[in-house]
Amino acid sequence: MLEVDSEQGDVLAAMNRVAKRIDAAAAPFSTANSQAVAAWGRGEYERATELDPDFGAAWLNWAETLERSGDQAKAIEVASQALARPALRSTVDRARIDLVLATIRHDVDARVKALRNLVRIAPSDAGLLEALAQAEMNARRFTDAAAHFRELTKLDPANAGVINSLGYAEAFAGDLEAARFAFENYGKQPGQKANSLDSLGEVYFMLGKFGEAEKYFLEAHQANATFLEGEDLRKAAYARWLAGDPKGLAGDLKGADALMARYLEFRHNQHDLLVDWREASWLFSTGRRELAINKLAGVPNRQVAERQSALWRGSIKLPYDLAALKQRYENTPPASDAQPRVLYAAALIAAGKKDEARPLLELWPMPWSPGEALLESWVLPKYLELREAVGMTGK
Repeated sequence: MLEVDSEQGDVLAAMNRVAKRIDAAAAPFSTANSQAVAAWGRGEYERATELDPDFGAAWLNWAETLERSGDQAKAIEVASQALARPALRSTVDRARIDLVLATIRHDVDARVKALRNLVRIAPSDAGLLEALAQAEMNARRFTDAAAHFRELTKLDPANAGVINSLGYAEAFAGDLEAARFAFENYGKQPGQKANSLDSLGEVYFMLGKFGEAEKYFLEAHQANATFLEGEDLRKAAYARWLAGDPKGLAGDLKGADALMARYLEFRHNQHDLLVDWREASWLFSTGRRELAINKLAGVPNRQVAERQSALWRGSIKLPYDLAALKQRYENTPPASDAQPRVLYAAALIAAGKKDEARPLLELWPMPWSPGEALLESWVLPKYLELREAVGMTGK
C-alpha cells in the first residue's frame, strides 16, 4: 500500500472523487441518482432506467441479463432503446452496449467496430484487446489480428494462449517466419512443446505445405505421444496423402496408409471402441468409398455406423441455408472452421456464387477440426470437389 486515502459524504460523489485521484482520466459513474443506484444494486434494471433514463450501466446490465436468459429479442430491444438516447452516460457504457448488440446479432463487423472503440477508450485493458484480436481473427483480418496479439505479448509475455494465437495469425497473414518464431516461443512455455509443434503442423497443412506439416506432426507425436492421444499420427497421414497430386489422388497413399495404421494401432492400445469407424472414415476420405462402407460393418456402435453410411450414401441432407451458414462461418475461429467453411462454400457454389466461394477455398481444411464427427470424412473429398468446380488448381 503506497498511499491511504478516504472520502466522506455522498457515496457516489465520494467514489467519483477517489476515482479521479487514482486516474485523472476516470469518468464519473453513469448516474448521480441515488435511488436509481439502489435499484441497480438490487438488479432492478428496468426500474433504474425509469428513475434515470440515461443511466448507461443499468441499460447495459439489463441487456446483458436478458441475453444470458435467452431472450434475445428483448435484449436487442433494450440495447436499441439505450443507444437511441443522445445523452446516455457514459461513453464506456454506450460502447459496451454497442458490443452487446453486435454480439447478439452475430454482426462481425459491428462487433469489431465496438471492440476497437472500447480499446481506444481503455487502451490498458488487456481483456478488451484480446477480445478485439480474436474478433479480428474471426473476421479473417489476419494482419490486424497479428498486430493486436503482438501487443498483447508485450503486455503479458507469459500468456501461452496469446502466443499460440499469434502464431496462427502470423501464418494466415502470410508471414511464416514470424509464425515459426511465435510457435517456438510458445514451445518454451512449460508443457507446451508438443502443442507448439502440432500448431506449426496445422498452419503448414492449411497453407498446403504438406511435407512440412507431416514433419511437425511427427515431431509433435515424438515429443508427447499422449498429448493428443495419437492424433498427430492421423494428421501426418493426411499430410502424406496430400503431399502428391493437388487433388490428393496420386500422393503417397501407401505411406499415408502406413502412418494411419500406426495411428489405429495406438488407438487400439488405448481401448478405443471406434477404431473401425476411424479406419472407415480414412478410407472414405482417401477415395475408397465401397471399402469404407464395408468397414462400417465392424463398428460396434451400430447407430454411428448406420448414420455414417446414410451420410455417405446421400440419405442425410446437409444444410444449405446461406444466411445461417455464413453466420456460423463468421463466428468460428479460422483454425477450427473446416466444416462450416466447406459447407458455406458448397452452398455458395450451389447458389451460383462461385466468386464468393473461391476465397473460402484458399486455406486447406483440417478434417480433424471441431464439429460433427460424421462429417470428418466428408470434408476433404468435398473440398477437393469444390476447388475443381471453381477452377482452382495447385496447393
